[in-house]
Amino acid sequence: MAIDSLRRYSIVETLKRSDLAALASLSPTEVLLLTGYCPVLGQSLAVFSREGESYCIVPEDELELAKKTSDAEFIPYKPATLEKLTTPAAALIQPTRELFWRLRLSSGDVGTDLDAGMTAMAYQSMSCFRATVVSLLRSVGEDLRAVSADGLLARLRSVKTPIEIDRIRHVSKLALKGFKEASEVIAAGRREDEVAADIEAAFSRVAHDRFERGQGYFFCMSGPNSARAAGAYARTRRRVLEQGDLVMIHANTVGDGYWTDITRTFVVEVERPTQQQQQMEGAIAEARSAALRLVAPGIQARAVDAAARGVLVKNGFGAEFSHATGHGVGFAAADPNALPRIHPKSPDVLEAGMTFNIEPAIYCDGIGGMRHCDIVACSASGADVLSNLTETLNEVRVPDYGSRGGPFHRAHRRTRG
Repeated sequence: MAIDSLRRYSIVETLKRSDLAALASLSPTEVLLLTGYCPVLGQSLAVFSREGESYCIVPEDELELAKKTSDAEFIPYKPATLEKLTTPAAALIQPTRELFWRLRLSSGDVGTDLDAGMTAMAYQSMSCFRATVVSLLRSVGEDLRAVSADGLLARLRSVKTPIEIDRIRHVSKLALKGFKEASEVIAAGRREDEVAADIEAAFSRVAHDRFERGQGYFFCMSGPNSARAAGAYARTRRRVLEQGDLVMIHANTVGDGYWTDITRTFVVEVERPTQQQQQMEGAIAEARSAALRLVAPGIQARAVDAAARGVLVKNGFGAEFSHATGHGVGFAAADPNALPRIHPKSPDVLEAGMTFNIEPAIYCDGIGGMRHCDIVACSASGADVLSNLTETLNEVRVPDYGSRGGPFHRAHRRTRG
């Protein structure tokens, strides 16, 4: 797969406007940004020059996979050998020297990510280097300096190219398979962990459609547990679902490093939700619509938050909406500091190509929570909802605003065996 030409152009133009000789990083998210390859173990060094050359020093056993997903120039190395005990950081020194000599870069500032921050996990365990780039560059030459480019890299990540948006859209559509399964396995008497396991298994069957590496994380939070879903992380427990429960299914799916953040809310085996549930449903639907109507290039991110929050306040649920309306999504799933921050105090301004989530929610302690989270791309014509499932509603019974008016679906257990 060729490196996205528009992504290459955006990095080159950014470097031209800076005083940096190159960009270099060992963080998987930045390696994906700079090379188009999402490393497995976080032991790959990406280097991108002012001339638009993209290189990646990659472990030997990742080389075949890397070449399938990107046409950057890959340089294999051995992070470990039987000849001696070593570390990936030590093993990277010589290939890094050779690459910088090849690029004739012996002096100047090289931008990298040095500040504290979040990165998406590419595997069950992953090397974390960051400041190792400083010592690597020092080993190349005393006049080569690693400097923080965290802000610059965050800006580059915030605006996606059409190809990158298409990848996020496709992995969002694959998440539909999980929500289809949710509509069939959510039932009174089943445990949250059983439901989550069934949904993840359904997604796993399609996760590699168009992707070399696909993974899905689905979380089930029911009844009073769904009211606790405002926290920084989702958590599936062993609670048994009861008739009439609100059941929140939260999904983070990833394909070759591109992430989603999607939530839908179900109600268990009732013909009609309670009056309070209907009020929550109506308020969230209105808040979502208000936020989406405002999305456009040049709009302040805090105005989008205010649009959603104002609706919930008007409907008496202001105190029950206890987090921001959204944050950047794509190179990671759950980073509240990813641009743009759809937050009451955000200084960010929307641009075409930015992708983020819109997640109005209501959390009623002891009763239940409801959230509807979509991934949205800002375009010249407004909000492009990448996780819009409406087009498949006739064949898959998944709740989606725009055709049914609310997030509820009456989940009925299928016959098993």
